[in-house]
Amino acid sequence: MSPPRFSSLRRAIGYLPPPIRRAAAGLWLDLASLPRRLRDPSRRGDPWQSLHNIGPGDFQSSGAGMLGDLIVLGGLKPTDRVLDIGCGVGRIALPLADHLEAGGGYIGFDISRRAVMGCRKRFARLRPDFEFVWLDVRNGDYNAAGAIAETQARFPCDDASIDLAFAASVFSHVRIETVSRYLAEAARVLKPGGRFMFTAYALTPARREAIQRHETRLTLIEWRDGSMVMDPRSPERAIAHDAQALMKAIETAGLRLAAPWVAGDWAPGAQTGGWQDIWVVERP
Repeated sequence: MSPPRFSSLRRAIGYLPPPIRRAAAGLWLDLASLPRRLRDPSRRGDPWQSLHNIGPGDFQSSGAGMLGDLIVLGGLKPTDRVLDIGCGVGRIALPLADHLEAGGGYIGFDISRRAVMGCRKRFARLRPDFEFVWLDVRNGDYNAAGAIAETQARFPCDDASIDLAFAASVFSHVRIETVSRYLAEAARVLKPGGRFMFTAYALTPARREAIQRHETRLTLIEWRDGSMVMDPRSPERAIAHDAQALMKAIETAGLRLAAPWVAGDWAPGAQTGGWQDIWVVERP
């Protein structure tokens, strides 16, 4: 397929309703993965993107990369009890299965029932101590019929029970009021001194200028509350939040930065090879 036709197809897919759009994009990624699955028997168990689309990138290597970030930036220890916010199909749970000792613990939750059911089946024998929970939280792009408003979501953990929480590619798909709620919930479940690592698209004045000059790898337009989105018809498809708004939400939740945030390569001035920016906050 020629590049112009490929671009036209991608644009056409973008106009589909969110569930159909993500399934169509996932099918395209599944087709691209077939040679790798056929060459390497260990890859044949990788989840199919048409069932739950987690976006481009190699399933195993991206999970391993995030584990490295959790260790280096988040201070993850094998004995930690961790919370995986938006666990999806287990991309990060898979390398954690080898890294975490049985004395620690893992709990992951997602708003996709299909993803959670898949994780329960996949990890039943590999790590039967891993717990996967479905939260029927409403999200315009991922669970439009959910019964629970995002701003009313409650993490499935007791107070002060988690050493390290993380949310990979979650805040890039929720509105700023949901970010605030999730930060407050993270503060509730973290032990004193516990850390929360999350990824996001953070907007600064320089980055806003770069977006206007089309120098970023993500096309965004102004939306509301200082945030920018890829598609106003489906804002949860991709959302960037103002860095100052993120800082305010962090402070309001009673958390603080553990270190300066690390710029991803979606915009000029990258400090890491990862796509999104990485933030690490802690409970005093």
